[in-house]
Amino acid sequence: MTNNKKIFFGLVGCGRIAQRHAEHITNNGILKAVCDNDVKKADELAAKYNAKAYYSIEDFLNGEQEIQVLSICSPNGLHAQHTIQALKAKKHVVCEKPMAITVADCGRMINEAEKANRRLFIIKQNRFNPPVEALKKVIDDGRLGKILSVQLSCFWNRNFDYYKTSDWKGKKNMDGGTLYTQFSHFIDLLYWLIGDVKRATGFIGNFAHEGGIEFEDTGVVAMEFYNGAIGTLNYTVNSYGKTIREESKMRKRMRYTIRKILPNLTVGVVFESFLKYK
Repeated sequence: MTNNKKIFFGLVGCGRIAQRHAEHITNNGILKAVCDNDVKKADELAAKYNAKAYYSIEDFLNGEQEIQVLSICSPNGLHAQHTIQALKAKKHVVCEKPMAITVADCGRMINEAEKANRRLFIIKQNRFNPPVEALKKVIDDGRLGKILSVQLSCFWNRNFDYYKTSDWKGKKNMDGGTLYTQFSHFIDLLYWLIGDVKRATGFIGNFAHEGGIEFEDTGVVAMEFYNGAIGTLNYTVNSYGKTIREESKMRKRMRYTIRKILPNLTVGVVFESFLKYK
């Protein structure tokens, strides 16, 4: 809301995550138009929210001058293209994760936002989950001492049907990979809670999705952070039968600090303060 006036939004990409965006937009503003090259998806979402449907982003941007904010929910590989087009049309942009699938594209998006003098927001809502906010404050206040090591484990299940039902998931140029589509939120939390990574090395493999996806389904990464901490990341979409939703197996004295940070996420952290009292 600005000066008690509703903000006009547009939405590009009418897939599953767009439904969530549309719901929240209408709680806080007005969804004027939606766009998708899948006519059925665009028409259905437009009808649900009494918005206008477009089938190309060019027609959308030319026809909707009143829209102030564009929500980008298209496939990962189109985030950069659609964001830059929106910024050039002088729209503020809310872009779904991942920001893009190359560092160069991320830089282009930032530069275009600066040139257009418009805001560019990337969806990283898990930072605002109450348990995560509480842990962030505890760490920033220094109550846990110096962080020495961290473990991040993400064990999900994504079978062949998950990829077969999509025309872009599993494709390297549109999806990006497992760390982009499935686990980018958790990588963001790792950076936000622990700090920037100085160097990393890892191993990846496609063990259970050969012929179905164009990238790894499992990976192991070892990291060194600029603050001196070391860490590991273990991730897979081969969890048997279902996504694992349980807290990490930590020593009981530390469980209260990170307990149930997020569904689908297990984290183990070793702090200097704990080592003093082991």
